[in-house]
Amino acid sequence: MNERGVIPGLSREQVDLDPRSRDFGRMIERTPGAVARPKSVEDVSGIVRWAAKEDVRLSIRGGGHSQGGQSLTDGGLVVDTVWLGRVETAGPDLVRAQGGAQWGSIVDALRETSGLPRILVDTAEVSVGGTLSAGGFGTTSHRHGVQAGQVEQLEVVTGTGEKVLCSNSRNSGLFDAVRGGQGQFGIVTDAWIRLRKAGKRIRQYELRYRDFDRFANDFEQAVREDRFDHIRAETRVHDRDIVMSAGVEYDEDHDEGRTLSGLGYDEIVSAKDSADVGRAGMYPRWAFSRRMFHPWRDWFMPWEALRTVLAQPWLDPDRVPRTPDIWIGIYPIATQDIGAPLFMHPAGERMFSYSVLAVFDEFERANELAERLRRIDRTLIGLGGKAYLSGRVGYGPGEWREHYGDMLETAIRWKNEFDPNRVFGGEGMPFDGNPAASGGSVA
Repeated sequence: MNERGVIPGLSREQVDLDPRSRDFGRMIERTPGAVARPKSVEDVSGIVRWAAKEDVRLSIRGGGHSQGGQSLTDGGLVVDTVWLGRVETAGPDLVRAQGGAQWGSIVDALRETSGLPRILVDTAEVSVGGTLSAGGFGTTSHRHGVQAGQVEQLEVVTGTGEKVLCSNSRNSGLFDAVRGGQGQFGIVTDAWIRLRKAGKRIRQYELRYRDFDRFANDFEQAVREDRFDHIRAETRVHDRDIVMSAGVEYDEDHDEGRTLSGLGYDEIVSAKDSADVGRAGMYPRWAFSRRMFHPWRDWFMPWEALRTVLAQPWLDPDRVPRTPDIWIGIYPIATQDIGAPLFMHPAGERMFSYSVLAVFDEFERANELAERLRRIDRTLIGLGGKAYLSGRVGYGPGEWREHYGDMLETAIRWKNEFDPNRVFGGEGMPFDGNPAASGGSVA
């Protein structure tokens, strides 16, 4: 940027001097020098080449849903992909979406077909490039793993400004670096995403349990038997119960008795039926106020640690908000088809996510919980867990080494290869050899 914030090759409407200094989490504030909105992959390449020449650090912003300042930058340039939102079918089993496309828009684009992405996240407004850079999981992850493992091919602009197509069989090093790479190796400008055949309707149940051990039995059984098409659970610390949300897709008829047979729930809280299968599991936009503070954290835990995690008194009910302003979620996730080496997770064929998602209107209380979650992190890692880098992890060099293990050296090598000028600013990430106090994704 020159002293007016002008970037060669971009029109005035594509460069915003009104800085985007906060992300969804609102826990961190950073003031960029400018915000650029590319309209094409050529624009993206030009921005990156210019940034490399001028020694300007870039931060990539998709839906801005990060919770730890990962899509922000101090004094650098935010590349906002909001105008890179094209979605089109690419055959019966693939959809092609630009990196700035939101997952809700993909669902809408596929509405007249029988297909849906194999995994949809719970928030319609997050971007394709963001969740692929982080991992991305949802209610079908017990079958299909994470979004980073369900892409056929990517178009990526590297740190040199080069546009590269990559896949498992073509430029595979870049493919492996970008998926789960926290936006530190390139900008995803296009993705070919695998689809599945969806049912015409979905029946969703909320099953309440007051006995956590009985819930764990049913949860394990439901996953083992592949009984539901969608599954997740929510622990409610104030009510001392847990609710399993389970959904079944169908075309003509649905046998409720057979679906719920043998389960030990205390009551059916609700049963809803909808023809909007793609958006049925997504939370509405109003559920995520950007005026509040969100000190959110997620972990991936070994499947065998389920009962241990459920039994622990992690949070004091007197110091966290009540439902719906806190959501403690559990998702079963298959691991065998992930194939994204920088997406770190426990060993084994199956794991579960453990998420503490809280909402506050006072920063002081939000920061207090953030500190508590950093202490909880050490306990969960000690149980064999891995942090999901969506929130502000606060890791230093030793913790990053623990997180990435032997993959850290590979990641640094990829950083040298794909972003030799360190264009992509990863404040807190360890890939450039200078880890600081925060880190995360660019969702």
